[in-house]
Amino acid sequence: MSKGFIKEAIEDFSAQEINFCAKVGNYTFDKVDAATIALIKADSKYLAWEISTRKAYILNAHSWTNFGYLLFNGMDEGIAGIPPPLPTLVVAPTEVHPGMRMRFSNIAADCKRSTGYTKAMGIDLEIEEPITVFVPANGKPLVRHEFHVGHPFFRYTKDQYQGVQIYKDNGKGLGFVKFDKAVNATYTDNTALPAVGVAEVWQYKFVYLYQGVEVGNASAIVEVLVTGM
Repeated sequence: MSKGFIKEAIEDFSAQEINFCAKVGNYTFDKVDAATIALIKADSKYLAWEISTRKAYILNAHSWTNFGYLLFNGMDEGIAGIPPPLPTLVVAPTEVHPGMRMRFSNIAADCKRSTGYTKAMGIDLEIEEPITVFVPANGKPLVRHEFHVGHPFFRYTKDQYQGVQIYKDNGKGLGFVKFDKAVNATYTDNTALPAVGVAEVWQYKFVYLYQGVEVGNASAIVEVLVTGM
């Protein structure tokens, strides 16, 4: 049973479901019946209500917290404290059962196995991941680091790039200089560590390589504190 391209965050999923409900009537799916569509529309309305209600309570809670703090810590100036207004709530739509994500997953799968279904339909309904065009010049490496036996170890998303050019500032006053290249999605700097007990700050920048040329934007500076072992 396919989950399609289901959004993970509740607010994003709600927007996805709203889009689906607004557009599903534009298509005919022989594996999807009217009752199932009605159920998904009820889910969509109820989740949108839940989100707006929850946000109203959260916003109101801040005002009430401040009011309580004022009552407890404020100065008595002879005027009674005025409580904040209660949140204005929209009337709840028809209640639904838990399991919205699974129901949406099921209807997405039924759409996809219907006669005449195309990926373009799925993209319009947001039950297919949109086609993204790879533009090398738009790349910016996202780099995480940890240590392997005291040496800086890096991971980055390689995608369709050849690798990365690594620039390093070892704190010796030369600034960032070309240091090495990585063609795999991980890289270890095996430079000799400082003397035992001595700490130094090494900084790195990564730039994508595509067809042998640096492209896109440099990563954020990665600062690593290395200590001799």
